[in-house]
Amino acid sequence: MTWATVPDVRQRWDDAPLDDELLGALLDAAHEQLATYAPALVDGVPVPARYREAEVLQVRALWQAQERDGDVLGFGEAGYAVRVRPLGQDVRSLLRPRRGRPVVR
Repeated sequence: MTWATVPDVRQRWDDAPLDDELLGALLDAAHEQLATYAPALVDGVPVPARYREAEVLQVRALWQAQERDGDVLGFGEAGYAVRVRPLGQDVRSLLRPRRGRPVVR
């Protein structure tokens, strides 16, 4: 289950792909990436708005990455492109915002 919904993505992104199935697949992929990076949520606590916003931003980043070829780092022996796309700084900062004071963990 994702934090944002397809209507959430459409509301925040005017140029989103028109195919709901494709947009849902991008949303699932973005959620998997973000859930791995984000601090775990406590059961029963509402999902923070920043998590939903980060998910929408990551959906856009995934779509834009599919639409361009300028980030190819090399080709493997089988001819497949190798691409490196870490989470963007804006997405990371939504999931793990900087605190005003140091925290000891």
